[in-house]
Amino acid sequence: MNPDEMLDYALGQLDGPACDEVQRALAVDPAAAGRMDRLSRSVRMLLDDGGEILAPPPGLAERTIALVEESRDRKRTILDFVPVKVPFRWGDVAVATSIFVAALLTLIPPAARARERMAQAGCAYNLRQLGRALWLYGSRHHHYPAAPEQVPDVEAGTHLVMLNDDGLLPDLGILDCPCNGTCRKHPPVPHFQDVAGLRQANPDLYTATLHSDYAYNISLRHGFEEIQSRLGIVPLMSDEPEHDGGVNIHPGNSANHGGRGQNVLYSDLHVGFHPTRKLGPDDPDMFLNRAGLLKPGDDETDAVLSPSLVPFNGAHVIPVSR
Repeated sequence: MNPDEMLDYALGQLDGPACDEVQRALAVDPAAAGRMDRLSRSVRMLLDDGGEILAPPPGLAERTIALVEESRDRKRTILDFVPVKVPFRWGDVAVATSIFVAALLTLIPPAARARERMAQAGCAYNLRQLGRALWLYGSRHHHYPAAPEQVPDVEAGTHLVMLNDDGLLPDLGILDCPCNGTCRKHPPVPHFQDVAGLRQANPDLYTATLHSDYAYNISLRHGFEEIQSRLGIVPLMSDEPEHDGGVNIHPGNSANHGGRGQNVLYSDLHVGFHPTRKLGPDDPDMFLNRAGLLKPGDDETDAVLSPSLVPFNGAHVIPVSR
């Protein structure tokens, strides 16, 4: 008995000798009889609709048409596109958040180091720009900016006024170190003949005018050519140290770089980073002379890189410890 015969028998479409043969086979094979019984019941379930005709609920068509018209006239909002069931679990949110936080913690240190390197490069750039201005000034006047004979007590910051008078200080932004986290607008620099009057009339503006984030070497007293030929490379400027109004130098490195060290500009216009205040075996402290004083050294080899408010001639300063 093949499957086609079984299906025809279940549908009642098998008669004659073929039907008798199927019945005899079912009589001697209980397993086949069981399969035929299940097949017959399944076929009857497919063919029998129960004799009942199911009618739609009353008013279904009218309600459906009204709902379609209402949805057509109503403006859609974003809530119409929100699924009824959220397609994720809160556990998935926690996993995604932990991955994001881990990635963020991985990226923060390199980003901070990159910003620090950029700020360090910006500080070196500022010093090189100031170095070019000093070099041009020395070429024109055959000496670096220093206290003039007629005004011997001017502060070290007056070198900015001298550079400005020569038109060598067009961008006052280079007076601000980008590493110290502060950015202040520098007031306009006056002409040298107006400095004394400004000091008397407005001391606060005078102090702000002379101030910069960089210290200047007040030991440069000989001619530009003599320094270049006899001494060769000498330090000109650096990040300024912490101080009390130009009177007392605090111990430790410059605060511009978080106490890690200071950039130093040399007369050949290269900038080197010093992790300590020591310039060399003969100059243990770049901010003080060999006697430990905040005043010019005995010669140019004793560099004294001083804040803006320290007088060129070292008057009115007190000894400080290294």
